[in-house]
Amino acid sequence: MGELISRIKRFYRWQDREKRDITITILALTFMFGYNDCISILFDNCPEDFLLSRWALHMVLTLIIVTISFLAYDFGMKTAALHQGFLAEYVMWPQGIMLGIIITLLTKGKFFLLLIGGLELHHHGILRIGKWRYGLNIVAKGTVAAAGPLANLVLMTFGLMLSKQLNILPDFFLYFAFINGTMMVYQLLPIPKINGFHIFFMSRLAYVFIACVMVSYALLALAGVFSWIIAFIIGVVAWLLWYWYMEGGKT
Repeated sequence: MGELISRIKRFYRWQDREKRDITITILALTFMFGYNDCISILFDNCPEDFLLSRWALHMVLTLIIVTISFLAYDFGMKTAALHQGFLAEYVMWPQGIMLGIIITLLTKGKFFLLLIGGLELHHHGILRIGKWRYGLNIVAKGTVAAAGPLANLVLMTFGLMLSKQLNILPDFFLYFAFINGTMMVYQLLPIPKINGFHIFFMSRLAYVFIACVMVSYALLALAGVFSWIIAFIIGVVAWLLWYWYMEGGKT
């Protein structure tokens, strides 16, 4: 742990281009989530009439939540990368962000398409000295990529506990959990430019297990059941089914 803390102090940095990408992404996500200030699946008795002051407050709250959520996602990747001796960098996907903004406008904020970008992993010569598989590899990319959505899952769980169990600012923390859960799901998609792509190419079976554990835990948490054991069992069952029917395990 001491070694990891030392690496974070020495090497946890954002390049200028990365700062730009992060800023643009946070603003874009804020617009996508905050455009509709009356999301019926979250808030009861939400008035249908538009009120500028209410919309502006909603945007400010959304900006705060998105900033915390995205920086946690970035921290998860960077910390996991430093632990393995690599440097993680967030790279936005401009076309995906533009498509998401268009979908937001077309659906009036009732549907989210968060194809924002994902992980870029860099080799660090000093930190990798003496390591097995000295250079970059798909296993490192996959495990580091999984750390980002995992950080959002942790924040989602935190938000649900405060909202549903402790009843502390229930609407705010439910919205907090909703944003983190949505970000997590989209980052698990196995498409280019998104973190799930690296997890999928690390191993199809590992992808099925990781994605099912995270998504099932999120669904269980929504139902008020916070159990990694049940989520792990669901992941194992999904792994076995995929192996048996999709990977030729039954032959």
